Parts: sequence; C-alpha cells; structure tokens
Amino acid sequence: MSRPEEAKTFMAAFSNSNARNFVKNIMKKNYAEGVLLHHPRSYELNRAYIYRRVNELVEGIFSDIAAIQRSPQKLFELLSYLSRSNNNQNQRWFDEFLEAYRYYKHNRKLLTRYQQLKPYLKGNSYCDIGCGGGDLAAFMKRHHTGFTHVAGIDTMDWRTEEISNEIDFQMLDFTVPGMKSDKQYDVLTCLAVLHHAGNTDYQTGTFLQNLKTALKEGGRLIIEEDVILPEREVKASSFREQINNLKDKQPFLNQFLSLPVKTQRDVIIIIDFLANSLAVGVPDMPFPCGFRTLSDWEAIFRENGFSIADISIQGFVKGNFNQSSHVLFILTL
Repeated sequence: MSRPEEAKTFMAAFSNSNARNFVKNIMKKNYAEGVLLHHPRSYELNRAYIYRRVNELVEGIFSDIAAIQRSPQKLFELLSYLSRSNNNQNQRWFDEFLEAYRYYKHNRKLLTRYQQLKPYLKGNSYCDIGCGGGDLAAFMKRHHTGFTHVAGIDTMDWRTEEISNEIDFQMLDFTVPGMKSDKQYDVLTCLAVLHHAGNTDYQTGTFLQNLKTALKEGGRLIIEEDVILPEREVKASSFREQINNLKDKQPFLNQFLSLPVKTQRDVIIIIDFLANSLAVGVPDMPFPCGFRTLSDWEAIFRENGFSIADISIQGFVKGNFNQSSHVLFILTL
C-alpha cells in the first residue's frame, strides 16, 4: 500500500464517528491512568491536573486531524509534527507524561510483556522478529535464565551500543521473497509486526515463509496481533471462557465486542496509526493495515504450514498506554 493509500485508509476510518469517539475516549483514559500509574514519583502528582492536561492533549490531536480530513496528503506531515519524538512538541506532551512514558517503555512495559510471554517460553535460544531497539530481547537475556542465546531480527539496526553488546542481531527484511535467517531459535516472538508487513495473503505468507527459516524444528512462534473479533467467533466455546474472564477487568473490551465488524476494524486502524506515530514516536513506519479476524488469522497460519498450539485473547491490557484487541497465537511447525 502506498503512502497516499495509507493516509486515505486512515481518514476513512477516522470519518467513522463511532470508531473515532471510541479511540478518543480510550486514549484519554489510558494516557491519564498511564501517567498516574507509571510515573516514578506518581505519589507527587495532582490527579486533576493530569486528567486536564491529558484531555487537552487528546482533544488537540483529534482537532488537528479533523482540520485536515479533506486533505489526507497532509496526514503524515501532521503526525510527524504531533509526535512525542518531535522536540518542538514537548509542551503539548507535558513533562509528567514524557517522564512516565520513558519509565514505562524501559521498565514496566517490558515486565508486563515478559509476564505475558513467560508461559510459552521454552528451550535455550530466543529471537524477537521486528525487534526495534532490541529492548525486549535484552530484557529476556537479563531475566529469563533459560535463554543462553538471545537475538533480534529487523530491517534496520536501531540498537544502542549497550544493547548491541548484549544481543545478537541479523538485518533481514522478511517481506522480500526468499529472505532466510542464518540461525535458528527455540522461540521466536513477532509482536504487532505482521499487520505492518502487508495487507494481502501473499505478502503475509511471504513474511511467514521467510520467518520459518529462523525457527528450529520443534520450536515455538509467538505472534501478537490486533484482531477483529466478530460476535460469531468469540461466542465459539473455545473463546467464550476467555472473554468472560476478561469482561469485568476490561470495560473497553466489552464496548469493542459490541461494535460492528467494520467499526472494529476502523478502531484498530486509528489506534495503530496514532499509537505508533504519537506516543511511540515512529510515524515513518509502514501502515498497510493488514488486520484480520480470528478465523482469518487461523487460516493463513495453517496455509503457511503452522499448527496452532494455543490462542490467548489478551484484550485491552490494563496499564498499557496503548491498548487494542490483542491476541496471542502460539504456533509450531
């Protein structure tokens, strides 16, 4: 998908008022609660002040986007301007938010992620596909004693000098047909990556076939995706209990499940663009919006030679600054 097509896809989703308002409300709640939870001196913070600043931040972002709705070609320029990584925007992204997010990114988020993944870890070698700066792989090396060899794979090397001394790395673009890993691992993670790799079955299949070259025989691939959850699929007996266990803890999941499939997709599109461009601060990544339903993901995994060992619906994980309809797929060859 070209950049203009990505912008049009986002603007079409943004024009859905139900999806737009859902995302606006979840951003306000998650940003405020995130600052109050993750700030290293949270006991000093004035709650009313934090909620007011977050409300101003989110309302301003949505107002700025609405102002260019008829000019989608301006979207990525605007997202770059609004990004947390834009030093000129630090007044908008107020100090308490910036400090809380830094602490969350380098501490709490990694611990939460590790706790999610730990039940599925095995063997002594691990690689994170689409590893970015390598923070998760380095965290695994420090905290998961079973791993003696830890690595990352990505299209670019964003590691700091400290992390480059801790983990192995291969620069590979698995979207390119025939790309192969020189090394194989007992566990691979591929977290919120596949929907950025393409939006067709061929593109996703190419990525998955290349990814298989990094997995040992008998190894385990853990994929996380933001998933469309049609009512007919979550009512299936294998998922009903998981959903029921999350309902009381995740009010946004209940709201999301009540939305039509098209609106669910629009919600995920808006969240993905804004989370990555704004708080994460990487507006130049590709956004092909390769989102699928549970059954569509299951089908494409099987078509590409994987068996599905488990599916864990994580939902809108409490404490995360950026929440969506997360699902973990545990795959084997």
